[in-house]
Amino acid sequence: MKFGGTSVGSAERIRQAATIVQQHAERAEDVVVVVSALSKVTDLILGVLNSARLGKGKDMEEGLQLLRIRHEQVLSELCHGENQKSVAAEVQGTLQRLHEFCSALLLLGSATPQVMDMVLPLGEQMSAHLFVACLSELGAKGAFVDSARLLATDEKFGDATPDMETTRRQCREVIQPLLRKGLIPVVMGYSGATQTGQVSTLGRGGSDYSGTILGAAMDAREVWIWTDVDGVLTADPRVCPEAVTLPEITFAEAIELSYYGAKVIHRKAIWPAMECGIPVWIKNSFKPEVPGTKIVSSLPPSGRPVKAVTAVTQASLVTLTTRRDVHFAEVFGRLFLRLGHEHVDVLFSTQSSSEDSLGLVLREPDAERVVHAIQRLFRTELKHGLLNPIAVHRDIAVIAVLGSDMKGTCGILGRLFSAVARNHVSVNAVAQGASELNICFAVTASRADDVVRAVHQEFLSPGSASEAARPGAETH
Repeated sequence: MKFGGTSVGSAERIRQAATIVQQHAERAEDVVVVVSALSKVTDLILGVLNSARLGKGKDMEEGLQLLRIRHEQVLSELCHGENQKSVAAEVQGTLQRLHEFCSALLLLGSATPQVMDMVLPLGEQMSAHLFVACLSELGAKGAFVDSARLLATDEKFGDATPDMETTRRQCREVIQPLLRKGLIPVVMGYSGATQTGQVSTLGRGGSDYSGTILGAAMDAREVWIWTDVDGVLTADPRVCPEAVTLPEITFAEAIELSYYGAKVIHRKAIWPAMECGIPVWIKNSFKPEVPGTKIVSSLPPSGRPVKAVTAVTQASLVTLTTRRDVHFAEVFGRLFLRLGHEHVDVLFSTQSSSEDSLGLVLREPDAERVVHAIQRLFRTELKHGLLNPIAVHRDIAVIAVLGSDMKGTCGILGRLFSAVARNHVSVNAVAQGASELNICFAVTASRADDVVRAVHQEFLSPGSASEAARPGAETH
């Protein structure tokens, strides 16, 4: 069971999460817990580090004080007596290490990713100690486990990749003895350690990732991701109030949803469980009675070809056009190679052979970086007019319509773009994934919510399934 920041964001939330764990442990189930830092704590630590790096000593001290107050308040509400004293000592020791590091950073003015990784997981460390203390208050027996003893990684600090073979061995050596003693292991999320014992972090989505890595390493029956939503929904409920929770989706659908804006689970966190065929549940720790969404390897065909609609609301369209006498395949090949080196995620691309042009639809934060990369890469071609000036169309949104049952179902594109046209929205670019799991298209950002609602009403509102065309034909 992995508990996210909002699920351990206060004494009340930690108590609720620990109660969930205790109830399952009382049923003679082996439960391993992975915890995030308290909500907003990692951001606060980053803010403190940045203040120190920029020489803002007063801001640094204020941030450290906020961290101290936050954890002391949670601790005072959570524990009593000797239990409180022992955890207070752990928390104070961790905060002291953070203070010492920040003081050094204040003098040095910079830190490598390797050094930053030593500090960023301190929020998870304090959270895990608090969780163990809460289990003790409830009469259960927890055991704090430093993730550096379990999760082995490479040396790509800040975005490390797990060494599954070593992680499996270390889980057998550390976790299994604790379970045999009837203890509940509580593991720090987000981090691990290299072969030489240096702390490393797993990057964005790292706590979910560590949960599925450890689940795979221990051959868990299931991995449960506890968050603050009821599961995976058919659309963003803030945009579509009628959106409903999907009882089951496939791993492939979950990856697509994550890539195109759904924030339930990071896509890289799905891979370890997917490779081992371990089901992943997305559940709401605020409402544990709600079943949630189960992510599995495959599902039988359903009556609805479309499962969900989601949106990336801040995107840009970057268009590159060659002159007619230039072999554009060679030019675009060089471009995609550079994008790979720059680790740029392209939401989708469109190509016009007749016009020798390529359109890249990117997340807005990546657009400027890609434009500069193109200008550097094709400096000579742009200077001599072999490439036309780069065109950038900002303020667009990418709508992704997803569902594994779209494959082989006719009429999807017709219904989709008829629904968009009825709302008087123009489509800037469109692409269908080779796997036919998704259809993506770009629209003006200001109309994104209208389009999401229109698509949801067409395919996912009550009664829309009866309009679905028969399976067996092409989707194009």
